[in-house]
Order: sequence, then structure tokens, then C-alpha cells
Amino acid sequence: MVRLRLLFIAAVCLALASCDATIHFYPEPAGGTASNLRLNVDWSDYGKTVPTGMTVICHHTETGEKQHTIDNNTAYVSPHLAEGRHWATVFNLTEDEYNYIRFRGLDAVETAEAFAPAQEEPKWYGGRTDGSSYVAWPPEWLATDTIMTDHVRHSQSGKQVIGTLHPKNIIYTIHLTIHTENIGNLRAARGSISGMASGRRLAADMPNDNSVTVAHPIESDEWARARTSSKPDIGLVKADIRCFGLPGNHGGTPTENFLEFQAMLADGKNVLRYNIPVGHLIAESDPPPGRRGDKLDLWLDLWLDPPLPPGGNSDWGLDVWVEDWDEPEDVDIGLRSKKK
Repeated sequence: MVRLRLLFIAAVCLALASCDATIHFYPEPAGGTASNLRLNVDWSDYGKTVPTGMTVICHHTETGEKQHTIDNNTAYVSPHLAEGRHWATVFNLTEDEYNYIRFRGLDAVETAEAFAPAQEEPKWYGGRTDGSSYVAWPPEWLATDTIMTDHVRHSQSGKQVIGTLHPKNIIYTIHLTIHTENIGNLRAARGSISGMASGRRLAADMPNDNSVTVAHPIESDEWARARTSSKPDIGLVKADIRCFGLPGNHGGTPTENFLEFQAMLADGKNVLRYNIPVGHLIAESDPPPGRRGDKLDLWLDLWLDPPLPPGGNSDWGLDVWVEDWDEPEDVDIGLRSKKK
């Protein structure tokens, strides 16, 4: 019987271990007595799967007193709050559950910020990093909202609903398309996009300005190659990259953003490196009114000039290893308008 119990416990543990890693257990809220306050959270504008947990932070509008709540019930929280009105901020999951997002300034609503932390730059990265620019990996999906609650009155009996938060996604996706002739001579690709926003204040309606920007690497496995149906030798490569968007004060000038594109040719020995100013080519889609952050998209579409040289007909991405990229050949590059 003891052996059967142990086998059963082991089976349960194995099943739990194999579950989705997004199953989280949060601490019980502080406070000895239950609060009669209720702050609702409506995730219908998020546009992604409803998260398994959330963080809600309240700041008293006059005293600045902070109440920090984390819960795996994502429908509402019942915080213990002082009388008066409060700024309430919500975001999905908790601060420690992100690999490529960090939080700071959470002691005040004005300074609460999500940002992309600096990462070790890849050895192949050819861009510039200094006090105003650094390398960061693409962030995970993040939804947030900030409201001012209704007035909290402890004299009121029964359940008191003090507001509803409507978190929305604030992470953009850059849809990058590069057209070229001689597409068959492209065996693999990698690159980076620089000049992107480093983060975003949680209560703001736009990303941070360009006082500090980030470059996001785009590794080989994030690209896809395709040929055109009308002219098989002309084709394109595509990649989608998550980011915090263009800086809030982006001016649309060419040198505000650079695309570094490295193309490994079919012979597996030669690598061409393109460094292209693209700040004037990035187009932003306008989200519908009232849907801040839902399906935020940036579009970058260009032709390589000069195009890839004629050459072999490669198998895309076949057995490409890190050491295969060790012999880059620099190429001065310009831009030409899109072909119709």
C-alpha cells in the first residue's frame, strides 16, 4: 500500500512538472481581515490569452501610500486602502516572471516604468553601444493600464467597487521585409534594428523618448525566405521582432534607426554586411480609438541595393552554425525605392 501511495504521489508530481510553465502560485494578500473594496480588471482588450496572474499597485493620490498586490485571480483584487482616491496600475504576471523586461520606479505612479534590460551583445553585432544606446533582446508581451479609483469610504457598508482596469498590450511588433534579386544565393540571414524605444512609463500613452535607445538582434532562426511567383530569382526574407516601439519623440529621419543585415551566401563562406539607415521607412499602423496597445504594428519594407550577387542555389538555413559566420565582407549600401 505504501508503495502504491508513493507511486501515486510521484505520478502527480510528474504531471505537475510537465504542465505549462506559466502556472504560478502567488502569496496570499496581506491583512488580517477581508477588504470590502473591489477593483475589477477586464482583460478583453488585451488581445492575447488571459494571463495566469497579475500585479496591481495602488498609490494614494495625496499621501503617495503604496499598496502592492499580486494574485492569480485576474478578475479583480480586494486591496486594503486608506480613504480617498488612489492611482491604480495593473500589469500581467509579476516583476520576476519576465526574462527580457524589468520594472523600476514603482513607488510612484509618475515614475513606474517597464524597460528592456541591457543584454550582452552578440559577437557579430556591428552597431554602436554607448551611454545612449545598448543591446536588448525582444521583450515578452506586456499589458498594462492606469486609472484613478473612485473615492474610498470606509463608512460605506457592503461591497464597494472602486473602478475597473482595462489592460492593453503595449508591446509593438516590427514586420520586416527585405526584397532582393538572386534570392537563391542566400543561405542564411541575421541582423539587428537599432534606435528603438528602451521602455515605457506604465501610465504613459507612448514609449520613452530617444535619450536612450536600444538595438534588438535578429538571429538566424527568426528569418524566413520566400521566392516571388512571377520571377523565381527575385524573393524576400522576413522577420517579426517585438519591441517597445519607436521613441516617443521619433522624427522620422533616416539615421534615427539602422538596419544591420548580414547575408550568408550559398557557398557558406562569404557573408555580406549591409548597414542601412531606415528611420524614414518605418511605418506605424494606427490602433483603433480607445484600443491603446492592441495589435501595435510597425512595418519596414525595403530592397537591398546592391542586391545579392548571382551565385549558387542554396538550401535555406541548412546546417548553419555560429562558426560559419566568421568571415564577414563589408559592403557599402544605399537604398532604392520599392519596386511595384
